Amino acid sequence: MELFEFAAAKALASSAAFLLMTLLLMAAAKRISTCVALFAVQCAVITAQILGIAYVHRSGAALAVAVMVLIVKVIAIPYALMWIVKEIKTVREVMSSTTAAQSVFITAGLILLSFFAVRPYVRALRVDENMLAASIALVLTGAFLMVSRKKALMQVIGLLVLENGIFLAALITTFGMPLIIEVGISFDLLMGVFLMGLFVFRIRDTFDHLDVSKLRRLRG
Repeated sequence: MELFEFAAAKALASSAAFLLMTLLLMAAAKRISTCVALFAVQCAVITAQILGIAYVHRSGAALAVAVMVLIVKVIAIPYALMWIVKEIKTVREVMSSTTAAQSVFITAGLILLSFFAVRPYVRALRVDENMLAASIALVLTGAFLMVSRKKALMQVIGLLVLENGIFLAALITTFGMPLIIEVGISFDLLMGVFLMGLFVFRIRDTFDHLDVSKLRRLRG
């Protein structure tokens, strides 16, 4: 049993590399569908992390959270986003204020900044440095995607990546929030994606595009 617990702990530490890889690939992606798929992979990694924590700490609540994250974040939300991408009749390429190379460079810089930022707090919090840095990198990269991407749908994905970072930080520093709070957050996310989908269709129908940067012309 100790061998399985040791393997689970090592898997948790190494999974941070997969999360950081999804961020770099998302920054370089040229199609919205690719970003949605990477978000699903990102959530699958987080689900595996929760399962590892549930096994190590023998937590039934963590197991319930893992199932909920699997259903909502790995299946439901990516499915909804893919459906929106399929239904919209405009260009599906990622439109950004930066080039793919610049986005990857900036994301790599944010990852390095995350490692430097968490180093003074690792001992006090008694958490894995790589995992804590990955959570901060998710928050910073999600914010960067929201600011740099012009398509409304990509800004939704950026918001979801940012939320993943906050979720992961809570998971590794406090071993997760109470189950009822996790349920409420997941429900809010699902409803938020639904409402944002409605706004995306409304923007498309009104302006025949999803480039929110062009909405600045409406300012008086």
